[in-house]
This record gives sequence, structure tokens and C-alpha cells, in this order.
Amino acid sequence: MRINESLTFVQRSLMGGGMARILVAEDDVLLLGAIRDTLELAGYSVCGVSNGMQAMEAFGHFRPELIVADVVMPEMDGFELYHRVRCDSPGTAIPFIFISVRDVAQAVQQVAGNNSTYLRKPFGPEELLEMVHKFLG
Repeated sequence: MRINESLTFVQRSLMGGGMARILVAEDDVLLLGAIRDTLELAGYSVCGVSNGMQAMEAFGHFRPELIVADVVMPEMDGFELYHRVRCDSPGTAIPFIFISVRDVAQAVQQVAGNNSTYLRKPFGPEELLEMVHKFLG
């Protein structure tokens, strides 16, 4: 996809983004910044952290409607984060978008079921926004 097409996609996303809260946990600071910028430009409220422990701390006060989490992070991986969020808030099914350089589709299905998906790195802003819209409308 060319830059103009990507910008058009992001601009279209601005109209439907709302102010849904998204928690992003990614240990690569450049990718974390790119994800945050993409989501904020699309109208979402974003809390970005660099590991799973920080994500759990932020979860308590930010109360996200969606979590984007790297599978491999220091201190706590994305799957452990998923389990702790489920234990911390039983009865709520906050969707997860797992991100990884590996193909983790089967692992995501086994761990998180249908309320989650994954994006394989590298991915573009349009792919990220399509996944976000899948869960947040």
C-alpha cells in the first residue's frame, strides 16, 4: 500500500475511532511509538508501556477496552499478561491483539480463543487499524 493510500485509510478511521481506551504493551520503543501514534491519530486514547508488569499496573487505572501486547517481553510475556488480566477482571472479556515476529496463530487460539487475534511483525498502520476496528467497531 502506498503512503497516500495509508493516509487515506487513517483519515477514514478518524471518523469512527471514538475515544475507546487501548493499552499497548511493546518493549521495542520505536514500534511502541508508531503504534501509539497510529491509534491516537485514529482517535483512540492510548496508554503505552514497555513490558507486561507495567501493563498490569496501567490496567488497574486505565481500564482499557482493548489490549495490544507483544508476545515476547521482559518481566512478563503477552500470554501471561492475558491470563493475569482475566484473573484480575473475571466476567469481562477484554479483547487482545497479540503481536509477534513468529506465527503464533495456533498459540493465540489455544490461549485466548475467539476474543483475540494476532498480527505478525512487521505490519502496517492499516493492518493494525483493521484489527482494532474488528473488536471496537
